[in-house]
Amino acid sequence: MAIEINSLSRGALQNAVESTSANRTSASTASGTRSAASAQGDSVSLTQSATQLQSLEQKISQMPVVDAQQVESVQRAMATGSFNIDPEKSAENLLFMERALP
Repeated sequence: MAIEINSLSRGALQNAVESTSANRTSASTASGTRSAASAQGDSVSLTQSATQLQSLEQKISQMPVVDAQQVESVQRAMATGSFNIDPEKSAENLLFMERALP
């Protein structure tokens, strides 16, 4: 904290120094209080929804990124020539994705 000394009188300067000293004392007292609180031990409690979210996140992280069954099905259909592409549905899906972009 900078103090402009040029415009302060001796009494104002003394008050500024005392104020700064008092702020440091109260900050160190608050710091001591925080240290005492953390020495007692912190605790965290999760809500039911947070616990459920954490469980779901763990399950999702263990799932494969690709649906292997779906990939195999499409590969078989393409190999046999029975894979049909619906141009209208493809165009609708492309437009949907385009609109969803920011």
